[in-house]
This record gives sequence, C-alpha cells and structure tokens, in this order.
Amino acid sequence: MNVRQLVLVGLAALALGAGAAVQVGQAAAQSAPPTPPPPNNQATPGVLLGTPVPAYSAPPVALPSPSPSAAPERGRGRRGRPAASPEASPSETPEPPQFSTLDGVWEMAIQPLNGARTTYSHLYITQKGDQLSGTWVRGEKKGKETSTFTGSFDGRLFKLSGTDAHATFTLSGYVENFSDMVGLLTAVPPGSTATPAPGVPFTAGHRKASRDKGVI
Repeated sequence: MNVRQLVLVGLAALALGAGAAVQVGQAAAQSAPPTPPPPNNQATPGVLLGTPVPAYSAPPVALPSPSPSAAPERGRGRRGRPAASPEASPSETPEPPQFSTLDGVWEMAIQPLNGARTTYSHLYITQKGDQLSGTWVRGEKKGKETSTFTGSFDGRLFKLSGTDAHATFTLSGYVENFSDMVGLLTAVPPGSTATPAPGVPFTAGHRKASRDKGVI
C-alpha cells in the first residue's frame, strides 16, 4: 500500500469518527431532561408556585324590595258600617262625672244605727267661696218637707245648719273629690238647750251640677 492510499484511508476514518460524534451528540440532546422551571423569586407570567388560591365567594344577589301594599281594609259590618275593632272593648261602668264645687243636687241616705230602715232625701247646695247655702228636701211628693240651711266648706270638711218647725239640725262631715259626702246628722227640738244625742250616720252622692253653671 502506497502513501496515497494511506492518506485516503486516514481521511475516511476521520469522516466516520465525525459522523459518529454528531449522532452521539444528537442522541444525548434528545435524551436530556427538560429545563426545570424558574424559581419563584423571578417574575414570570401566570400564578407563582406556592401562591394560595383565594376562597370562592358567591357574588351578592340583589333581593327585590317589597312593594308597598295597601293596609287591609277593616271588615264591614251590617249595612256597610265599619265593624268594631277587636282591640276595642266597652268599659264595664262609665266614669263618674267630674265636679269642681259642691254646687248641685246631692242624694242623701240616712242610715240609723238602731237597725231602722234607710231613708233618702236630697240636698240642693249652692257654693260661693267657702260659704254654703241651700235646701234639704225630705219625704214623698205629697208629704215633702223642705228646710233651708247655711254652712261652710274648707275644701274637705263641711258643716250645714238649719232650723225648721220640727228641729234644729246640723249636718257635718267631709267630702271626697266633690263627689261623695260622709257625715253625721244631729237634731234637737227648736229652742232646746239639751245636748244633742249622738249623730246618725249619713252618706250623700253628687248627682247633678247646678243649672246656673251650665251643666246638668
């Protein structure tokens, strides 16, 4: 083998070695693992690893506002009259009239302590300041007796005195709210100086105001 043939053989060997090296490099490149992702401290698009996912919250739902409704119509009674409200209840007894003076008619009940029956009569009183005057009417229509009296009143205590054909009498006691009297009746024969016997209890209720006051 001459020199020329040796040179050709060496070049062929070099060419084969270069081709094998290229194939080996390609195979190595294909079998190499993929490049790992960049660490979290680098700015990369998307969500970083380790970032907590926010909890899901439903969007607020707007509730429809209630439309104003007309007030329920009260039930109708007979002949179109409004029915009474269930809350309303009639009072058992009407409140007594309010008085500011002793003026008017008082119904008087004399109640003897000896068991005798109660007798009824009327006092017609006129008050002017602390002075009182009026008449005491007793008996039935056909046998009525009328006696006049005068007296005084200090806002609670009263005293009425009068004289008629039968006796000199005194009515004394106290008044509650210008509506009720509680007292004692004492009487002696006219002109007598004897000490009156213990009084007879009586009560009286204010029934009517005076007509000249504009109230009945």
